[in-house]
Amino acid sequence: MNANDAALTGLTTAQAGSTVADPAPNAPANPGFDLILHAAAGSALGSCGARYTLTISAIDLTTATQPWPARTCRQAFDPGHGWALSGTGPDYQCRQTFPVTVPGGAGGPLAGHVLQYVASLVSHGAQIVSIIQSHPFVLI
Repeated sequence: MNANDAALTGLTTAQAGSTVADPAPNAPANPGFDLILHAAAGSALGSCGARYTLTISAIDLTTATQPWPARTCRQAFDPGHGWALSGTGPDYQCRQTFPVTVPGGAGGPLAGHVLQYVASLVSHGAQIVSIIQSHPFVLI
């Protein structure tokens, strides 16, 4: 990776507490699930402390609406926000888990709906921009 670049590299849904991608992450009847985000950054950027905004949005593909508000996180390329050397380096990696509570819980108004997540990373000054989407998944 370029020393001054970063990219979102993975976005998956999983059952709460798991790291395994799941197309029905709140099955059989859980009120929530985890969203797992992976990212990479070059050697000069990964620990420099530069600020960025991470925005995560869910899209209900069944109704073409946004089922809950987007999550906006103000973060920085530093260990406090999960950035660490990738193996022996020189690049950096970050993995973050975001717990998600399903509005209405399992079997609620979103049961059977197909959703998808979209995440974007935009650095302060917009010099670094990355976007990624999850695979579609169904709520139970």
